[in-house]
Amino acid sequence: MRQDTKIFLKELFSGGYKASSIGLALVFSIFLGAFAGYLLDNYFETGYLFKIIGLIVGIIAGFRNVYEMGKKFQDKK
Repeated sequence: MRQDTKIFLKELFSGGYKASSIGLALVFSIFLGAFAGYLLDNYFETGYLFKIIGLIVGIIAGFRNVYEMGKKFQDKK
C-alpha cells in the first residue's frame, strides 16, 4: 500500500473515532440523567417531575461534554 493511502486511512479512522466517542458521551450522559430521574421518581413516588429534571440535566451535561471534547480535539490539531 502506498504511503499517502496509509496516511489517508489513518486520518479517516481517527476522525471516526472522534465522532463516535463524542456521540457516545452525549448518549450516555442523557441516559444517566434520565435514569437518575427515574430512580428518584420511584423513591419519592412523584409523577414525572424528577424524570423531566433528570432528562434536562442529562441533556445539559451531554452537550457540555460534547463542547469540552470538541475543544480538546480541536486543540490537538
